[in-house]
Amino acid sequence: MSMIIRGFARRFVTSSALRLFSTTSLAYSGHSKWDNIKHKKAANDATKAAVSFKLSSKITVLAKMGGVDMAKNLQLAYAVEKAKSLSIPKRVIENAIKRGNGELKNQEKVETVTYEGLGPGGIAVIIEAITDNKNRTIGFIRPCFNKYGSNMTPTAYMFDQKGLFLIDLQGHEFDEAFDDLIDLGCEDINQVQREDSKLVELVTDPKEFGKVANSIKDQGKYKITEMEFGYVPKDDMKADISDPDTKESFDKFVQSLEDLDDVEKVYSNLEE
Repeated sequence: MSMIIRGFARRFVTSSALRLFSTTSLAYSGHSKWDNIKHKKAANDATKAAVSFKLSSKITVLAKMGGVDMAKNLQLAYAVEKAKSLSIPKRVIENAIKRGNGELKNQEKVETVTYEGLGPGGIAVIIEAITDNKNRTIGFIRPCFNKYGSNMTPTAYMFDQKGLFLIDLQGHEFDEAFDDLIDLGCEDINQVQREDSKLVELVTDPKEFGKVANSIKDQGKYKITEMEFGYVPKDDMKADISDPDTKESFDKFVQSLEDLDDVEKVYSNLEE
């Protein structure tokens, strides 16, 4: 993700063979890359509809990009599994896959689009959206920037695209998991702070994404709870906000973006 990295306490591995790896404590709250709207919003009808819309749109795009064979398209498989866990109706999931596969005709084109800009405090953001109408989406996103005196401008050069996994250690200790996961081709292994479970974030080169996913699945020891391609800020492009009022404005700005139906993820170079 870090897009948003909280409690940044880096612990470098001392072994010479592992010197390129680090662990980072990541808080699982706010507008982090792993923020789950299932936990973030109240479980009311409007929220359920929004969750269903976002996930079904994502499933459509994943099926279109990687095919409907879930044994090969692991991102699609995990998105479907997540949809089922949130009690999204089977019919909605199947229709989303059919739209991506082209089986349902006369449907609007659903695609992934990204927008870039600088938010309050000059913090760079990349917004990833899934939409069937780009004019509508930009029509909702631009006012969010205007409201907070911010502007849309190129920022992608500040980030690298990476493969990202969120792993549930399922009762195992981090040190044990670190030894197991380090040889999978990961660039970073980060601890994620969350009260109800032990989680680890893996950051990989996009080319290693499938290999890492299959290795974890075959190992059978840990559970992949999230997986995606995302944006990680370059080390020399990370920034912070020292003024509390500006930080509050930035949080509200990001929240206004995340509340939009079309917005899937918001990444930033904020270091906290």
